[in-house]
Amino acid sequence: MAEEMTVSTVLDQLSSITQQMNEARLVVGGVVTDVEKLRNHLKAIQEVLDDAEKRQVKEKAVEDWLRELKDTSYAIDDTLDEWNTAIQKLLLANETDHKASKVRSFTCHLPIALRFDIGCKLKNLSRRVDAIAGKKGGFEFKLMSGPGEKIIIMTSSEAIDPLEFHGRNVEKKNILQLLKGESSDEESGSKPTLPVIWILGKEGIGKTALARQVFDDSDVKANFDKRIWVSASCPRDEIRVAKAILESLKGSVSSQVEMETVLQYINEFVQGKKVLLVLDDVWWNACPRYWEQLMYSLKSGSEGSRILVTRRGEKNGTNMTEIGLGEKDGTNMTEIGLGELSAKECRSLFRQIAFDGRSSDDREKFEPIGRLVVGKCKGLPFAVKILGSLLRFKTSIEEWQSVLDSEIWNLDSKICKRAGVGDEYFSPLLLSYYDLSPALKKCFLYCSIFPKNYEIEKDRLIKLWMAQGYLKLLESEDMEVIGEEYFANLASRSLFQDFQKSEFDGRIIRCQMHPIVHEFAHFLTKSDNFNAEVKVSDQECRSKSSHEKFPHLMITFESDQGAFPNSVYNQKKLRSLGVEHGGGFMNGIVLSKVFDQLTCLRTLELSNHDNVLCKVIKKVPKQIKRLIHLRYLNLSKNKKIKKLPKTLCELYNLQTLELSWCSNLRNLPQGMGKLINLRHVVNVGTPLSYMPKGIERWSCLRTLSEFIVSGGNDDKKASKLECLKSLNHLQGSLNIKGLGNVDKDEIFKAELSKREKLLALGISFDRDDEEGRKKEDDEAVVEGLELPSNLESMEMFYYRGESISLMMIMLSNKLRSLTLDRCVNLKQLPGLGGLPSLESLTLRNMKRIEKVGNEFLLTDRTSSTGTAVSAFPKLKSLVFLKMKAWREWKYKTKRGKHYKIMPCLCSLTIGYCNELEMLPAEHFPDTLKDLKIISCSKLEKSYEEGKAEWKMFPQIKFSHD
Repeated sequence: MAEEMTVSTVLDQLSSITQQMNEARLVVGGVVTDVEKLRNHLKAIQEVLDDAEKRQVKEKAVEDWLRELKDTSYAIDDTLDEWNTAIQKLLLANETDHKASKVRSFTCHLPIALRFDIGCKLKNLSRRVDAIAGKKGGFEFKLMSGPGEKIIIMTSSEAIDPLEFHGRNVEKKNILQLLKGESSDEESGSKPTLPVIWILGKEGIGKTALARQVFDDSDVKANFDKRIWVSASCPRDEIRVAKAILESLKGSVSSQVEMETVLQYINEFVQGKKVLLVLDDVWWNACPRYWEQLMYSLKSGSEGSRILVTRRGEKNGTNMTEIGLGEKDGTNMTEIGLGELSAKECRSLFRQIAFDGRSSDDREKFEPIGRLVVGKCKGLPFAVKILGSLLRFKTSIEEWQSVLDSEIWNLDSKICKRAGVGDEYFSPLLLSYYDLSPALKKCFLYCSIFPKNYEIEKDRLIKLWMAQGYLKLLESEDMEVIGEEYFANLASRSLFQDFQKSEFDGRIIRCQMHPIVHEFAHFLTKSDNFNAEVKVSDQECRSKSSHEKFPHLMITFESDQGAFPNSVYNQKKLRSLGVEHGGGFMNGIVLSKVFDQLTCLRTLELSNHDNVLCKVIKKVPKQIKRLIHLRYLNLSKNKKIKKLPKTLCELYNLQTLELSWCSNLRNLPQGMGKLINLRHVVNVGTPLSYMPKGIERWSCLRTLSEFIVSGGNDDKKASKLECLKSLNHLQGSLNIKGLGNVDKDEIFKAELSKREKLLALGISFDRDDEEGRKKEDDEAVVEGLELPSNLESMEMFYYRGESISLMMIMLSNKLRSLTLDRCVNLKQLPGLGGLPSLESLTLRNMKRIEKVGNEFLLTDRTSSTGTAVSAFPKLKSLVFLKMKAWREWKYKTKRGKHYKIMPCLCSLTIGYCNELEMLPAEHFPDTLKDLKIISCSKLEKSYEEGKAEWKMFPQIKFSHD
């Protein structure tokens, strides 16, 4: 029924443009009649797609019929999109709006050649659909209706995925003891080895979940200086694993490409540090010498360092020393084997998921069927989780009984084997998949384009879904909101896992698909040529299946001399093309050929992630204008690109433009205002000189990472800050650079206070001409700045004023994070203690601040009852860095019952403040457990002298990083 989504989309388009085509007189006779016939056939086909999809798993003829339908539906979609694009282009050329009456009046002015071409294509497509409809009768499909659009909003407790871990308390306790205890070498004083702990068991038994629980344990976090998690499942990908370890240690992406160099850097970074390294899903043992080298590079860590490995296999079933992880005599290795859960544990896990939120009466009613369902899971927690998640939202006994009695449980084991998924998982996953709506099926299947164990960025995934037309609008809802709901729905069914969440607001940032789920999705997409993962090396181009007919393709490069496969240029109907890093680099892509021949693309990802494109992309050819269907274009991190062609502005359907970290790109082409369908412009870290004229026409825009104010030299080409008032849908985060070039009136005209969905704002007072700018000018701009009412995070850079207007900041009662950086003339910190919601405060590079005292607290504030309000009532993290003149931190206010200073403070970092001699220890709360002092000579001296004030800081850490 995934094809129902495509058919439904085509039907919607046909309904909306039939009248236009009639008035446009498509030159070719009888087209309108053919279109109406085509619509009727598609409606009839739509009614049987549910049954057809279920039968295709077992019947090759049905599978072929659905593939033919899919290819034809894509062709219709392309033709109708070409028509709509031509109308939009005509409207823009005549500077009109998009009212229906205007559209009808302009269709007859479309070029005759275009109208003839569209007419011929539609007649041919109508004949193809005639033939497909004719074959339908021979299959005797049942008329069925699939499930409705079930929207499930996932709570944060569900999002962290705790239910993967169940019934493994004994194993977890044993591993924690092994991580904390001393090895025999450490006890004897001999030269230490690096202990390795193996978690072993069959696929889906919970190895990764157990390792993740251990990795995230609070005691483990406190016990190790550095924790590193790396997926090690990809064969022949040693450099990727090593680089992932190095990047985790450095905190940034590594540009190193030689294995020896990477291992050397790892050795240096772990020197003297207590490290926990988790290698998840190590199943390849082709290169024991590599593991030996990695082990050697990690041995420079301090005593107590550990390696935790998960691997498919039975305990004592493999000689682990042969892999190379560990000493040859095996003395430094411990194996923890995981078996099936007991029936009692399985039932407990099932109840926890399927009965969540149900009354006791409901639980009693569904319990007997639940026991029988659990019995089909054979003690495998992942199978229990899939079925529990499926039944969680089914409210009738009949629905539960339907799952239990489904004929899917009786599928031929050969089908499961062909899918590469055990029958104990295949049936639960197929039941869950069939329960999805058509749109959700499309969204789920699209995810198989990513490599196994890939970290999927949620926001990027939603943009990709949107580009393919999967996010069907419901009333006035944003497509992005629908995408969030679809993601939540799939996550609630356990089809996503390992969620990484923002520390700031708890939003999900990334997730993964379980390897079993990935194999299942890949099987479903492989059967109808949906996508392919192509592995490219210097000697071969490998794929699990021929990729010549795939509409969605991601290419992964494994070697340093990977060649772009020439066969891709011949894939005329490709709708998605992406390039991914797999440990190597790409050579030989010819963008002009891509643009000339792959004209059906909706998505093109050429981000230079991990330097996979190296120096390949130096410019973007003008032929890019041929990609008229393109919705998503990612050129991020291509440092050789210096300019973009004007023809980019002819991509009228473009929704997302990713240009982050293009370090040599200075300008965007004039004419960008024509891209009226843009919803996301991501330009973080790209040094643009100004924003081109016309962007006030981006009325659909949701995301604009950075707005750069022109310094005056480019005024004729640049948009004014005032144009922001036209971008009514801006949300998320916005950084405004070059505020030093504007005055109070211009900042007021931007009407930032009306951007209610803007949650994060960065303002930078840098300017093109530093001479002539007075500190009073910056102060006036700050006074004229009206912050969005729902602002939660704010950063201010290069402010030249001597004081900051508290009115500007205090109006934002929801502000949770604030950073002030390089406010070089500031003599006194503003009274930020009155901010009621502030949780994180960072102050950097304020060279004129000498004292911090009561002015920082804003002590004159009182509550409605007349009692004093605590200063910084919710502050958890406080950072002072590079305050060169700061010498005194002292409060005259006494801490009392009704007045407290920073009562929730957990973390305090002070770095490079060499004049500061003492801290106001008596005012710090008991919650302060993390105190870091970095290169502060007088504070270190005071500590060494043993002054009494330091006794309350047992967890203090000094460093010279």
